[in-house]
Amino acid sequence: MAQPPGPEGRLWLRDDLPQHIPETRIFLYEYNSTAVYGKDRDTFIGKANELLEAIRIDREDIESRPILFLGHSMGGLLIKQALINAHNNPKYTPIKNATTGLAFFATPHNGGDWMLVSLGGVVAKIASTVGFQKGDDVLETLKKGSIFSDVLQEHWRQQLLQYDIISFWGALDNVVPVESARFGMPGDHENVVKLNADHSGVCKFGPSLEDQDNFKLVRSNIKDLYKNALMKRELSVIPCHIDTEGKSKSVDDEELQARFAALKGNSS
Repeated sequence: MAQPPGPEGRLWLRDDLPQHIPETRIFLYEYNSTAVYGKDRDTFIGKANELLEAIRIDREDIESRPILFLGHSMGGLLIKQALINAHNNPKYTPIKNATTGLAFFATPHNGGDWMLVSLGGVVAKIASTVGFQKGDDVLETLKKGSIFSDVLQEHWRQQLLQYDIISFWGALDNVVPVESARFGMPGDHENVVKLNADHSGVCKFGPSLEDQDNFKLVRSNIKDLYKNALMKRELSVIPCHIDTEGKSKSVDDEELQARFAALKGNSS
């Protein structure tokens, strides 16, 4: 997902991003797209559950830590399905509840122009660009679009406002247009960011000036998600003081503002 072609490519999630968002744990989830998208909707849902299980076992005893999901292209669809599954499965609901921000890189949220192309058609086009051939089960399944029938309907729309969302799209992307890569939400919930890259290049950053300019945009926006996640966690654990008479007292505004100021200073 994140490494430029060639042996010299840096993995920015590992080598660069931690310098800007300290005290984080970054995981890269790899999956076989043929296995995920090549059969039917039950397979797609099952693979989303596998993602959730991988997260769950790595979060034992730290379930309250905020989660940010980053997904490129069809990987963003898998993230969305995973959050739907987590809402419906108490075993994974803590993962959804801990999720505060989402960053999508050229993820097709709809077909762009519903009168001309379906979501399945857009995703099938993506599959063609990464090597799947006409007649493959993957392409035939994707063209039908049935595995995404619920992802962009009520199950997902009911969750949208719970997250801070960054939607990156590529100015040179001839596969997923900007109309498909964004939700069209208000600016306080979704920030739509243009990167000067094609479909595969929106999440790959080499040493060129253009790539570094793109990375600066990505880094800054992910840092915003990180700060918001810390703020939301702080709000969720505002303590009460117990006075000598056994009565609880909420933290006063002055103390709360001091804590927020310290929090912003630590994350800047």
